[in-house]
Amino acid sequence: MKKTARRRYDERQFCVRAVHHDPPDLHKLCEVLIRLTLQEVGQSRAQRRAEDAPETYRKPARRDTTGGSD
Repeated sequence: MKKTARRRYDERQFCVRAVHHDPPDLHKLCEVLIRLTLQEVGQSRAQRRAEDAPETYRKPARRDTTGGSD
């Protein structure tokens, strides 16, 4: 007597159905990859530029703290 309504593995029947898809549009795929790459490059470039000091920035002049006079 079976304890469950499940079938044993060797009693099961399996079938495979083929599903046909259109071939991928390589032009669209390339365009998407190029756009993503350019977007990523732009973001990383913006991050690097944000970390750098502006071109017009000058470091403050160092003061002589030794106390000596010339």
